[in-house]
Amino acid sequence: MSVDLGRWVIARRPALVGLAFLTALVGGFAVVRAAQNVWAVDAHRNLAAAVALLNGTFGSVPDYLYSPLAAALTVPALALPTDVAVVAWLALKIALLAVGTAVATRGLGGIDRQLLGVAVVGFLPILYDLELGNVTVIVLAAVAAIAWTPDRVATGIPLGLILATAPKPQLVPVLVWLAVTHRRALVGVVVTAALATLVGLALTGPVPYAAWVEALREPAYLNSGEVINLALWSLPPVVAVPSAMAAIGAFYLALRRGYWPGLVGAICVGLLLAPYTLIYAAGLLPVAAPAAVRASPRAVLGLAMVAPVALVLAFPAWVGLALGLAVVVPAVAWPSRPGMAMALLRASVATPQDEP
Repeated sequence: MSVDLGRWVIARRPALVGLAFLTALVGGFAVVRAAQNVWAVDAHRNLAAAVALLNGTFGSVPDYLYSPLAAALTVPALALPTDVAVVAWLALKIALLAVGTAVATRGLGGIDRQLLGVAVVGFLPILYDLELGNVTVIVLAAVAAIAWTPDRVATGIPLGLILATAPKPQLVPVLVWLAVTHRRALVGVVVTAALATLVGLALTGPVPYAAWVEALREPAYLNSGEVINLALWSLPPVVAVPSAMAAIGAFYLALRRGYWPGLVGAICVGLLLAPYTLIYAAGLLPVAAPAAVRASPRAVLGLAMVAPVALVLAFPAWVGLALGLAVVVPAVAWPSRPGMAMALLRASVATPQDEP
């Protein structure tokens, strides 16, 4: 199998080797450079919030924006040494990434699957999430549980738990996409989120929830100058407002074009229009990667190759290009059903030695 680049053709294996090498090299360099300042800071913050909840001082941990229920679910981890708890959290997320990659690449050759696994883990937003100890990989798994399976109420349960514990503004367009394509799963999301919130209130009481709402109203660290907001709102209004309107229009068109373009559009517009976006938030995009590769392998390869640098230097522009992919690529090129993305990807890259 080869990747058609118009006047040039690249064999599959060299293309995957180049992608895996580039993502691992640049991503690894960025992670090492940042490790001294950001290693496991979110994981430690979660543990500190659990201690504060037990002490009756929830809301005292700076920059903690997850719900009291999230802190309550972290309490059992306090029984472990801190370093062990951090490593266990990291291992869980790596295991989820490994399982997801294995599902998406089932049927390919062993070496190709390993190269794709390196490319996924080496994707800068994913690496940054792993380094911070954030929850983006968990959100990715929850969205994949819906997007890669038929529409069922049960598939919405993981995302419902996310909304009750670590709600992120960028998920709002994803909920819109669910209302169009996965209404049963959306019921599971809403019911689970509501029930889990009630459980959280019963466990912790209303005071921690009041403190949480107050923290969400004015996230202090966004005004501290220590965090660079990558959403459109960080740009001058003369650029941000027209760009936001264009993004909303593109999302509408993507939804009309079909299942997978709609999901790509939902993720991208969420990244661009959330009140704040940090680089790890783009870690949701791999959920649509199998379908996007099938629809336009040249564009996806190009975006993946430049991602390690472009996401740092021109985040809104790179995400805008990904959003454009959902609008420009012909609708017929995209898989039409949830399970078809992986099946068609495997069929399109299969070689005689891969087949039984």
